[in-house]
Amino acid sequence: MNTFAVNCPGCGTEKAHMSTRAIRIGVRCSCGVSFNVDVEAQDVDDWWERS
Repeated sequence: MNTFAVNCPGCGTEKAHMSTRAIRIGVRCSCGVSFNVDVEAQDVDDWWERS
């Protein structure tokens, strides 16, 4: 299975082992940021700070 990694837009921590089989992946980082990953672009699509 092909995988890739992106960095959290809040703290820069690498989030790895994302599958290329999905269309979009949602991630919750321990720094308080949530973000969506565009799998085709293999990059952060949008992000926000959780309250």
